[in-house]
Amino acid sequence: MEVASLIVSPLLQVMYEKLASYLKDVKTPKVQKKTIQKLQDKLLVIQAVIEDAEERQLRDKTVRIWLSKLRDAAYDADDLLDEISTQSLLRESLRKRVPSESSSWKWKDPVKDQLRRIQSSLGKETRRQVWITSFSLQSILTRFDMQRKLTDIIERLEDIATEMSTFSFKQVAVYKRSDTREKRETGPSVDASQVLGRTEDGKKIVDLLLSSGADTWVIPIVGIGGIGKTTLAQVVYNDPNLDGHFDKKIWVSLYDNFTTKKLLTEILECLAEHRCESSHMGVLQSQLRDSLYGNKYLLVMDDVWNDDQEEWDKVRNLLRCGAEGSKIIVTTRSEKVASLMSNSTTSHVLKALTKDDCWTLFKQQAFAFGEEGNFSNLLSIGLRIIDKCQGVPLAAKVLGGLLRFKRKEDEWLRVQESALWNLDAGQNRILSVLRLSFNHLPSHLKRCFAYCALFPRNYHLNKEKLIQQWIAGGLVQPAGDHLTKLEDIGNEYFNDLLAISFFQPASSSDAVEFQIPSLIYDLAKDIAGNEFLAIANSDTAEVSGGDLAETRYALVDSNYGSSPLPKALYKAHKLRSLNLLASGDVSMEALRSLIRCFRHLKILNLSGSGMKKMHRSIGDLIYLRYLDLSNTLLETLPETIGHLCNLRTLDLSGCTDLLELPEEIVNLVNLIHLNIKDCPRLASLPIFSNNSSWRERNRIQTLPRVIASYNSLRFLHSLELRGELKITHLENVTWHSEPRLLENMQLHTLELFWGGGDEGKLNQTTSRRARQTEAYSEVVLKMLQPSPSTRRFAINGYPGRLLPPWMNPDAISNLTVLELINCRNVETLSMLGQLPILKCLNIQGMGNVVKIDNEFTGGGMRPFPSLNELTLGDIPELRTWENTGLIEAFPCLTRLTIMKCPLLKTMPWFPALQHLILKDCDPLLLRSSADLRTLLTLVIDSFLELAFIPKVLVENCLLLVSLTVISCPKLHMLPANLGRVTALKSLKIGWCEMLDSLPHGLENLISLENLEIIQCPTLIALPEKSLERLSSLRSLSIENCNGFTSLPRGMQHATALERLTIMYCSNLVSLPDGLHNLLVLKSLTIISCPELASLPEGVQYMKMLQNLEIRICPKLTTLPEVKNLISLRSLAISDCQNIKSLPEGIGQLSELQHLSIQDCPELEKRCKRGEGETRLAKS
Repeated sequence: MEVASLIVSPLLQVMYEKLASYLKDVKTPKVQKKTIQKLQDKLLVIQAVIEDAEERQLRDKTVRIWLSKLRDAAYDADDLLDEISTQSLLRESLRKRVPSESSSWKWKDPVKDQLRRIQSSLGKETRRQVWITSFSLQSILTRFDMQRKLTDIIERLEDIATEMSTFSFKQVAVYKRSDTREKRETGPSVDASQVLGRTEDGKKIVDLLLSSGADTWVIPIVGIGGIGKTTLAQVVYNDPNLDGHFDKKIWVSLYDNFTTKKLLTEILECLAEHRCESSHMGVLQSQLRDSLYGNKYLLVMDDVWNDDQEEWDKVRNLLRCGAEGSKIIVTTRSEKVASLMSNSTTSHVLKALTKDDCWTLFKQQAFAFGEEGNFSNLLSIGLRIIDKCQGVPLAAKVLGGLLRFKRKEDEWLRVQESALWNLDAGQNRILSVLRLSFNHLPSHLKRCFAYCALFPRNYHLNKEKLIQQWIAGGLVQPAGDHLTKLEDIGNEYFNDLLAISFFQPASSSDAVEFQIPSLIYDLAKDIAGNEFLAIANSDTAEVSGGDLAETRYALVDSNYGSSPLPKALYKAHKLRSLNLLASGDVSMEALRSLIRCFRHLKILNLSGSGMKKMHRSIGDLIYLRYLDLSNTLLETLPETIGHLCNLRTLDLSGCTDLLELPEEIVNLVNLIHLNIKDCPRLASLPIFSNNSSWRERNRIQTLPRVIASYNSLRFLHSLELRGELKITHLENVTWHSEPRLLENMQLHTLELFWGGGDEGKLNQTTSRRARQTEAYSEVVLKMLQPSPSTRRFAINGYPGRLLPPWMNPDAISNLTVLELINCRNVETLSMLGQLPILKCLNIQGMGNVVKIDNEFTGGGMRPFPSLNELTLGDIPELRTWENTGLIEAFPCLTRLTIMKCPLLKTMPWFPALQHLILKDCDPLLLRSSADLRTLLTLVIDSFLELAFIPKVLVENCLLLVSLTVISCPKLHMLPANLGRVTALKSLKIGWCEMLDSLPHGLENLISLENLEIIQCPTLIALPEKSLERLSSLRSLSIENCNGFTSLPRGMQHATALERLTIMYCSNLVSLPDGLHNLLVLKSLTIISCPELASLPEGVQYMKMLQNLEIRICPKLTTLPEVKNLISLRSLAISDCQNIKSLPEGIGQLSELQHLSIQDCPELEKRCKRGEGETRLAKS
């Protein structure tokens, strides 16, 4: 492709809107209004031809140069307007302050310095008058300066307009966003049935994944951008034929220039589902081995670009720690990458879709409501457009989405006949298709999309933060009525881009984080140009100052230590946005340099930077709209933060060390989003002080946490908060007169806590106070009725006896999640059964609830119609749960947990229940489970009086696949008919001290894959023939069973066994012969078996064994020969004092990667260290 094109039209549109706003503002001086009107007129003339100019720049370099001049003039005009409005804000703000000798305000010129010296010697009132006079004088000088600058801008635009006439541009109607435009709801999930033309491709990949060949360890999917590689990988990843085939499934998306360290971090975070804290390579390698060792995994590495042979060799070696049968899917555009990663000679090359499939995809987007029959004149044009898409599904979807709301024939013809189709061929041809889609976007979407080019490839974009940055950067245009909030408009922009596939959800279950598809990302980078600069670690040496004068938006993705920015970037003096993704600490000096250099910053993101203190010069960034300091180590902020009169977003979420905010925060008159989520040490907020002027002018929409007090609740009544809200320490409020405090809010999550919200209940002192003021708490809760938009609602630690009247289906009908926790005085539960879309209900710590009856279900014909998950816990007085007698009750309930309800003896029938957890309950409650014929998993935990499990439970629950029985100290037997549950795959028995035998029918559990027996001291042995027919058994674990002296000889018939773990069996004397028949055993662990004197000779023939661990076996004197253990990767021996030597064949183990010998004094003497590695001495 040619050099990036300039996108000027949306900048002009935003400018035009701003100018119109200034003309309407009564505070704008008349002289300025006249000049601004001239400026607006000039822009209007240019706007008429800008669309044609932007298209012609691809073919005419002189047009591009002209556009560059126009863009620079528009930026300068925008900066000037920003300066004018900011000066007005400062004047308004500073007039309300009385300067003092300790004032932090710094004068900027000699006149002010002189006035400061004079006013320091005067009294307070006189000082105020002098100060105001001096400021008025300065205001006059400032206005004169602004007028001169406006005149300069107009002259530049006149020159640009004169030059424009030489190009003979066509006038094209400028798209104007309609404020009455139909809004579209878009969801994050992708319907697999909408994936067309890839059935055979998917089947081939699944067959390769199920195969056992070593040459298919890595399966590359290769194809041009947008052809559907990622979609195919997603379909395969979720294919039901793979259910249970892999122990672990991992999906990682890779950046352009990823490193091995980044890859390991991504994998570990995917496995652990939380942020990986360590950055040390050795630690990451160890964690990866621990996570994958002995596990058969499926790893998808999506969108791989790196073709560094050395890097891939490291990756391959690290990933070999998994079990045999592990697979890796690589999606890439590069055949070279595919050949580097794969042992096979061929890759799965993804071909173009057929025209029919492409046409179907196009119609799904262009005629989303099936209305193509009403527009027959457009169908033939659409077919000709599809011919040019070359079978690329992304191109068909994007173009279809683009034309969804265009129903005029000439609009479709303009797309079909665009000159962009003829610019390129091959891969670049698809980019031309996408550029065509981009060129036909409304101007307000173009710049928002281009802004995303800042972020790294496959970066997870937080939707709310991105929209807030768009707004801060002036990319979101206000509605004509000025009533619609900018956040709503920005959300509409985002959904528009999502609808045309320019964004995609980062995961199927998350509507918060999104990614840009790889080919669309190429388009974003292609159109971004010099205005947008992203710097990664490898780019630092290449950043020069040549084009940085044009840079307005920058992102730095690296760790620069005390100097977090490359020096060349400091030449970008006109920078408006800086996102710093560095993880290291940022020094005060680096902060001061950054602030001094980039005075016109509107967006500053230092999230996760490790900074501990913010430099006070932050107050000099008076044009700043967005400041993200989340997940840093800050304890407080400087008082100069109050100078940021334009600030809309202050994100402090995850600042766990934050203790306080300065009083000056009340001076942030434009603050909309104050995010203090997960700041547990923050004890109070200055905004809730008795500051009437703040309450009058506040526009706060985001405030996730509020510490309750009379003032804070009074203040809440005036807010229109959005998103989530947690109110803690409600015990501090004894009375309040405001009705329905939250009615004006648009919250999706509301949590109410009596107490801090962390400990789950009040401390002793607070609890006594709460008991004395039950009536007060009931009054307060009445006033905290959730708004209709609330979906998730929790009450925790409520000391009242009565739930409020609004706890009824009419008032809270939109709830999907409801939690009532530690409401210990509440006696009856409201009519929750009639909540129509409630999916999850969690009731715990209700000390006075005695029964669950029709009042709970609401008395309707179909109680809890949508409930999926129900938890009842710590309800010690609950005695009865009345059966409604209605067949349609709980029709969707699949998960039920009942804990610490010792008096409850029965429960109703649940027609669809699949997962049941019973803990610390009466044994009679188990009988009620007998009729639950749909059960798949059952957990019986802490039944202290349970002597036996009813046989009828086993007879009826024949679909059971998992049974866990733990902490039942009086249980002495399992049901004799347990062998009838032939679908059972997992059986875990633990901490059952009286259990002395297992039923003989165990051998009939032909589907059993996992058997665990833990701390059953009176259990002497497994039934002799129990393992002979367990052909599916993959894992056997016996721990803390001191009665065991041996294992059954029939164990050799469990030929599918992959893991054998024996731990803390103090009387185990021997292992059975015939272990050599366990041909697929991969892991053998023996720990603390002090009577075990030898290992069977058969161990040496386990050719699939990968992990051998022997610890605390003092009577063990020798190890079997190991030279035949050709797959062994890890050998660990510790606390085996009598082992004197390693087997001769250990030097032949070519796959051995990890050898650990600890506290084996005789053995350690035979090992010596030399030349950086551990070597074994010869016998």
